[in-house]
Amino acid sequence: MSYLRDVRPTKSELLVLKTRLKIAVRSHKTLQMKLDGLIMEVTRLAPEVKAEYDLLRVRYRRVRHLLAPAYMIEGMLNMTIAAYSVESKTEIELSEKNLFGIRVPVITGSNVRTDLVDRGYGLLGTSLVIDDLADAYEKLVDAIIAYAGNAAALSHLIAEIERITRRVKALEHVVIPSLEKSIATITASREELEREERSRLFHVKKRWK
Repeated sequence: MSYLRDVRPTKSELLVLKTRLKIAVRSHKTLQMKLDGLIMEVTRLAPEVKAEYDLLRVRYRRVRHLLAPAYMIEGMLNMTIAAYSVESKTEIELSEKNLFGIRVPVITGSNVRTDLVDRGYGLLGTSLVIDDLADAYEKLVDAIIAYAGNAAALSHLIAEIERITRRVKALEHVVIPSLEKSIATITASREELEREERSRLFHVKKRWK
């Protein structure tokens, strides 16, 4: 890497290295602040995602619990007719939002929950078990959308934390120490050269006295 190359003990080289050190220190500070913010956001979001996942599992078990009795009571034909009679269509919308400079996905849904009279199948020709099953399915889809959106955002944040952590560690343990070492080496070399030059001038002046 360029910061590990051999350096010449010149004043211009020293100024270049000092400038690069300031940039590296400033970058380290900025990345560390961003990393802290991301960790706080993940800490806030993780329990929410866990709660949404638990709710999803509960609603899934509810659907499984209602599915068998519905088929037993209504039969395959009536269940199929009721399913194809539903007029409202759930729409999934994908977008993004900016979070600490990171584009994270946002997943939302529309027409997920509908009123009983708007579902399309005839209320008089079906039993309450179909209403319960339809309501359970809608709640399950709602839980899936909520979980998928936040889980995707959490995954992006964790990946970004890992990437920034690698950069912070590289700056902290490799780049900055290497620059500081090079600066110290050049400074010591220049001081040695200056001492030799002063000593040479002293002997020259002493000879001409």
